[in-house]
Amino acid sequence: MNKEFVPYELAVKLKELGFDEPCGNIYDNKKELRRSLLEYPIINSKNGFHESSGIITAPLYQQAFRWFREKYNILATIYSNASGYLYEWHDAVGGTHRGWSEYEGPNDSGVWNTYEEAELACLNKLIEIVQGGQDNE
Repeated sequence: MNKEFVPYELAVKLKELGFDEPCGNIYDNKKELRRSLLEYPIINSKNGFHESSGIITAPLYQQAFRWFREKYNILATIYSNASGYLYEWHDAVGGTHRGWSEYEGPNDSGVWNTYEEAELACLNKLIEIVQGGQDNE
C-alpha cells in the first residue's frame, strides 16, 4: 500500500508549492509513513504540516496529479511502448501538448522499466515545471 503515496521528499516540495489538500496519512518526524492522522491529532490536515513536530501530510499520487490538473491546468499521462514507460503532459483544458519525457529514463531505450518509476519521474517533472515558473512549457 505504501507505493500509493508520494515519497516524503516530494510531499515536502508539494507543500512548498501550496498543496493543502486534506490527506488521511502523514509522514512523522522520522519521515516514516503513518496510516492515520488519528495517531497525530495535533496536525491540521488543511495546512498539511505541523512545523514544530516535523509532521507533514502524505498525499496519494492520485491526489498530487489531480492537484496539478486543477491548480495548474497540467494533465499528465503515463503510457507504455515496446521498450517501457514514458510520460507526457498537456493542458488539462484544450489538450495542448506541452512536453514529454524525451527518453530521459534509465533503461537502454531511454524509458522507465515500470509504471511506478515513470510516475515518480513525471511528478518530479511537474514540480520542476511549477517551481521554475515554466508555465507548462
